[in-house]
Amino acid sequence: MIISLAIAASFSAVLGRSSDVEIGLLTRAKPTKVIITPLRGDYSLVSNDSLIYSLKNQDLLHISLKEGQLELTTLNGPLGTFPNVRLIPQGKDGAFKLKPVIASGRAKYYDDILIISNAGEWLNIVNEVNIDKYVAGVVKSEVGTNEGVELYKVQSIICRTYALSNFRKHEQEGFQLCDKVHCQVFGGSCDQVSAVTGVAYAGSSNILRAAMETSGLVLIDTTLELITASFHSNCGGQTCNSEDVWMLPKLYLKSVKDPYCVQRKNARWEREVSQGKWLDYFERVHGYREADEQSRQRILNFTQTSRASYFQNNRDILLKEMRSDWRFRSTFFSTHVSGDQVIVQGRGFGHGVGLCQEGAMEMALRGINHKDILNFYYTEVALIDIASLRFLLR
Repeated sequence: MIISLAIAASFSAVLGRSSDVEIGLLTRAKPTKVIITPLRGDYSLVSNDSLIYSLKNQDLLHISLKEGQLELTTLNGPLGTFPNVRLIPQGKDGAFKLKPVIASGRAKYYDDILIISNAGEWLNIVNEVNIDKYVAGVVKSEVGTNEGVELYKVQSIICRTYALSNFRKHEQEGFQLCDKVHCQVFGGSCDQVSAVTGVAYAGSSNILRAAMETSGLVLIDTTLELITASFHSNCGGQTCNSEDVWMLPKLYLKSVKDPYCVQRKNARWEREVSQGKWLDYFERVHGYREADEQSRQRILNFTQTSRASYFQNNRDILLKEMRSDWRFRSTFFSTHVSGDQVIVQGRGFGHGVGLCQEGAMEMALRGINHKDILNFYYTEVALIDIASLRFLLR
């Protein structure tokens, strides 16, 4: 088997790293002041490999940006100014609370190591965290705590695949991924027990279990590349080909009929639009005039029994553009006239490519295991431990 040098180099870089990932935090807020409190274990405060202070459990550290330096203050008084700082747990496990000092800032909880430096006009805040803890945190943010272990395994594998295939996305900013939607929503620790109240969370425990039991597992395609593990809320009964949405064909992102999601929450939607606005849109945006009654009816009445890419097969009118222009929940919609209104009846929610989350939820409820769920939505893929690729890449 011949493997391209580019693929080999990419995987070697992933496999050569530790099991930690570096996640940029509060990247949207861009705070200049934060408050940090250890919630599990004590932390060593280090700058340029020198120990500054031992931050005890439930102690408090205030960090503010002042003239390009980090000004550090604890409950015992000021510690001075430093160019950067690392908070490292003194034991095997550690967790901390991080709160930006801004009007809308709220505290979040994170595991492992925290790194803070000067990003110019704000603090560059990075969580160096075990990848399985990161995966669990993302799954909790994306899916919630009311699902079963099999669905959490599905989402853990998708999340890990994405993280490892995008681990250089923010390299120039000093971290690998951020906590925003365009990477993966990361809301922090997925702890089984609240470090503050001591209350146990059964759902969080299942998420952590799923992340640990699938540790290292990723999805690859026939060329041994990590797949683009795209997903969406509900496909309305049929997923999309990737090329119909992103103009980029992928063998494993092909349209499949999905009977599992059609009775779920986001399977159906409806909008009403006045005939005047609807007709004006087609003329103004697409130059599609109602030259006669037949063309008028074609604009007003449109039916999709299976997913299409174009409105009435007109290759100049992409349904994905119509979805964006009208802010529809999906491109899988049909229209008919009722009085002076156009009734837009839609199916599904999201771009429709890859895994349908609500379909996967239903499959898991029916006892279908995570491997079969993944193979249903992603065609021509293999589930493999990332470490085993060392042998394949020799």
